[in-house]
Amino acid sequence: MRLNRAFRLLQANPECRLLALGMTRYWRAPDGLRLDTGPFVRALEFAGDKTAVVLGKPAGDFFKIALRQLHCLAGETLMVGDDIRTDIDGAQRAGLQAALVKTGKYKDSDLDGNIKPAAVLDSVAGLPDYWQQIT
Repeated sequence: MRLNRAFRLLQANPECRLLALGMTRYWRAPDGLRLDTGPFVRALEFAGDKTAVVLGKPAGDFFKIALRQLHCLAGETLMVGDDIRTDIDGAQRAGLQAALVKTGKYKDSDLDGNIKPAAVLDSVAGLPDYWQQIT
């Protein structure tokens, strides 16, 4: 019902822009994987013949704003995340190094594609050891 309502609002106002807070495909809930915002945004893009303005990951501006707020340079920053596409690929496209953690929604098959993280850690707890290795 909500997806149809959003579609109808887009159709009723051709000037209306479609905004997305992120394009994450899925997340891990206590009962298993669940669809996140990305699939619903793609459905609205397709049905509404619109391209969404993405305000969160994996949009490059999301990472650039974070870097500005932290007063950091992209080449000197490591982003740590559990999503190979929105976290790792998004960060790398914005010029950051990115480490993948094997928690949350990580799957072994994440490493089979073209996206290659700078490091793969069992969890965030492995970050200090990794940091010592690279510095």
